[in-house]
Amino acid sequence: MEKISADYFALITGASAGIGKQIAIECANRGMNLFLVSLPDSGLEAFAGDLREKYPVHIQTFAVDLTREQAPAEVHRFAVQNNIVVNILVNNAGVGFNGKFGNLSVDLIDQMILLNIRASTLLTFLFLPEMKKLEKAYILNISSFAALTPLPNKSVYAATKTFLLFFTQAINLELKGTNVRAISIHPSGVSSERALGNIRKSSFIARISTLKPEEVAKIAMDNMLAGKKFIVPGIVTKMYYLLGSVLPHFVVLKTVGRVFRNTT
Repeated sequence: MEKISADYFALITGASAGIGKQIAIECANRGMNLFLVSLPDSGLEAFAGDLREKYPVHIQTFAVDLTREQAPAEVHRFAVQNNIVVNILVNNAGVGFNGKFGNLSVDLIDQMILLNIRASTLLTFLFLPEMKKLEKAYILNISSFAALTPLPNKSVYAATKTFLLFFTQAINLELKGTNVRAISIHPSGVSSERALGNIRKSSFIARISTLKPEEVAKIAMDNMLAGKKFIVPGIVTKMYYLLGSVLPHFVVLKTVGRVFRNTT
């Protein structure tokens, strides 16, 4: 497993809750400095304070709504002004809304596209030039199992996560010959407080594939540092992935439609 220099920072978006919070804890536990980004009034400073008491690492925070047009540039500017050299970029901040496409609102659709796609893409674009100069650097995109198939009742969310998958795979080829590696991870259900209601309403298949955020975080970091570029965490989710890769596409689409029929 490759070692990470203690002189650099792991930038984690959506760091105050869920997978992002647990990845921050994983990084701190491994001696990595942290640059944590999350929404204003999300408890980010309190969380950073707890980490400072427990771990001997440097922690910087920046509160911003990443759906704002200038937000990615503001994050990058803050890093430059504070001499924060990022060698791990974790594009974790994301949002998903359930329901038939026609029942969504412009605001909900905009949130998913601006946060899941635009913010992650621009942060990668802005930080990549400096990351290429480092001995080793990583871009970890938190995608979803939903990225692997069209998903009725979660159509826009799944499409945004598919963008992250294809984006990751494409830039990996472009980055061949550099020291930057791009990774996508595709968890199925994650048992955050926000998601518990939908998980309870989902099918048995959806429930048994659910992982805890701390499990996903550890799998993500272990596999990233081991050199993996495509991660499907959890035994049950891996089985679904392998089964879906051999079944006819119309069967997969019909099946996932049933799995998520109660999440509208």
